[in-house]
Amino acid sequence: MFNNGKARSTLLGVVGAYLCYLAYQLFEGRAETGTAMTPAARYVFIAFFAAAGAAIMVYAVILWKRSLKEDEDQARRKDEEDSLK
Repeated sequence: MFNNGKARSTLLGVVGAYLCYLAYQLFEGRAETGTAMTPAARYVFIAFFAAAGAAIMVYAVILWKRSLKEDEDQARRKDEEDSLK
């Protein structure tokens, strides 16, 4: 049976990592003056992307652990049903 929880948690982890990467890129280029973005806006976006990326990655880990637990429960129930036969 296909388990959608693992695929979803993997994709969410990738999205969270990408948001953290964007925050790092903004932080790395904070000294550049040739952009239309003000320094205050840059720091706001850095904080937003870093917080959102970290939160999404934490949620992905929670989903991944939950899907592992569901797989173990399903395997245990199947074993119990097989032993009753």
